[in-house]
Amino acid sequence: MKNLKYFLTGIVFLASFFACDDILDQKNPNQLDTTNFWKTESDLSAGLNACYRALRFNGEYRRWLHILYVSRSDEGYSTSPNPTFVSYSNFLTENSDAAECVLYTWLDLYKGIFWANQVLDNAPSIEMDDEARNRVMGQAQFLRGVGYFNIAGVYGRGPIYTTANAEAATVIYEQPDLYRQAQKDFEESEKLLPTEWDNPAVNLGRATKGSALGMQVKVAGQLHEWDKVKSVSESIFALKNSAGQTLYSLVAYDDNFTEANENNAESLFEVQFMSGPVNGVEQLSQERAKFLGLPANECSYDDATASNIVKTDLQREKTKDGKDDPRLKSTLCYYDPAATNELFYGKTWTAWGLNQSKVYWKKYTNWNTKTKETHEDNGINFRVVRLADIYLMYAEALNELGQTSASYEYINRVRARSNIPNLENSSVFTGIGNDQSKMRTQLRHERSCELAGESWRWLDLERWGMFDTEENVAWLRSRDSEFQNFVIGQSNRFPIPYREIHLVPELEQNPGYK
Repeated sequence: MKNLKYFLTGIVFLASFFACDDILDQKNPNQLDTTNFWKTESDLSAGLNACYRALRFNGEYRRWLHILYVSRSDEGYSTSPNPTFVSYSNFLTENSDAAECVLYTWLDLYKGIFWANQVLDNAPSIEMDDEARNRVMGQAQFLRGVGYFNIAGVYGRGPIYTTANAEAATVIYEQPDLYRQAQKDFEESEKLLPTEWDNPAVNLGRATKGSALGMQVKVAGQLHEWDKVKSVSESIFALKNSAGQTLYSLVAYDDNFTEANENNAESLFEVQFMSGPVNGVEQLSQERAKFLGLPANECSYDDATASNIVKTDLQREKTKDGKDDPRLKSTLCYYDPAATNELFYGKTWTAWGLNQSKVYWKKYTNWNTKTKETHEDNGINFRVVRLADIYLMYAEALNELGQTSASYEYINRVRARSNIPNLENSSVFTGIGNDQSKMRTQLRHERSCELAGESWRWLDLERWGMFDTEENVAWLRSRDSEFQNFVIGQSNRFPIPYREIHLVPELEQNPGYK
């Protein structure tokens, strides 16, 4: 199997799951299709690589998922010159197939699911070593789970397909069932995936047992299955590498957002990106920085901007030696009057003529290594799940299970990396003690500081019930004025693409959309 960081091309023969207008069903006998391709282990490997490639499509982690999970949450907003982008962020999205985010997020997620199903359907009949087959199937099942997890988080409704057979009965499922399908996929893939891959230089970036466990934690959290969050987190903490050492550990904070230390000890799973062509073949580079970065020198379109509330959160506490939380400089580009010579893409804030009152996302950008961002030159891998997130999910589970005092240890592990005082010693956040409700509020802050801009905030808010009551939405409005347009029972879901309502039997539009 090829190193996914350098995987060159997808499989062009794999057809989209979605049909267009009926056409004459005629096949070219000289052209490969899904009925005559799957014959060898090499074919299966190529099909699996196509499943990974789907993660890098515009509708997934290359572009649109970040707009949906970051800009729509309370940590982002949009003043884009493109009114469609503004509508996404302001809860004014109309169901139009001309709205790319509406359509292509759905299409690309289901493409990945369809391709994973092809691998799972055909793997049992291909002659190959059983262990190798299991590892292929484990990866495909994991990737299918990622697809259903995001369908649940974005749309909250959709069909579940566990086979590529187009004639399979269509059943429409609501969000809990979509999450449970993802959960089942992650649990089954855990049984088949290795803790570590042999020959890591070749298999770098492939899903592992830790990847599957990490996503189990995430989906169990969305389902409020706190016993499961706790037990699965503990399984992650217990994993050992081939030398018998603890497999996962925290690394330098900045190493989670650059090309310098990818696939590191903190990363449970990340999407592999590559900038520029390899062997003459263009790559699907990461476009997040082009849409969510600094609007200087055409670096970013400023389609989704960081909210000043992120800076405010990160400035609430100082380090043990009285300095700013170092995560502030790692997370945001902003004007610092104490560092007026600080360079962003080769120039100072003043030289770029940037608004001194605004802040912009720094994570996953080339702010200190290049002079501009383009659609083709950002090869920074996107870390989907990392250990610090699991520590905070574990702390949340302990708190929900009435073990609030035990949660401090795991919150403090995350704070310690940034030299922030232990929570029980904080001079800012006092009086929490063993109060479960106060700890819930504190965890909102801890996750905001540690994970800002990492495409988890929207799902955090959903898990905490922040979209469900007027009181909670009012709190969101106090942090992000765009929530003035939020409609309870509607705005927590994205509209299902208009064309899919007509193509998929029994699929109904989400409430409040046409």
